Amino acid sequence: MFPQFPSPAVRTHIETLLGFYVDLSQRMFEAAQSLTELNLQLGRDLLAETGANTQRLLSSRNACQLGANVAAQLRPGGSHALLTYQRRVAEVLSRCQASVSQSAAKHMPAVRRSANAMAEDMAHEAAAHGAHAAEQLARFQPGSPLHH
Repeated sequence: MFPQFPSPAVRTHIETLLGFYVDLSQRMFEAAQSLTELNLQLGRDLLAETGANTQRLLSSRNACQLGANVAAQLRPGGSHALLTYQRRVAEVLSRCQASVSQSAAKHMPAVRRSANAMAEDMAHEAAAHGAHAAEQLARFQPGSPLHH
């Protein structure tokens, strides 16, 4: 997938990370879709409640009944749609958190293994390059046993 990377360990690690990020992104998109659906449903429910409330106000027979209907609409927590929305948002966010945690638990062992393999590969490569550089340096120093 990434031919420009010098080491298969680096390529494997990047592919493992991409798999993890794709899975996380999918789960976040699912949560965003659920929240969007909830927002649309809230709009529908609020329009229905507003229509019902308006109908009640218009059907008031006298000032006393009109006052009672207005007071009923002004009480805090009176919107069934908002209470339902709050509960469902909490459910969606809870499912999202559980889903992301599950995804992390599923992918992290592979990410850890590939990161360790990449670090070991880089350490071996660095040691080999260090030894090669020491040989090259020794060839150019007078009095060195490797001097030609």
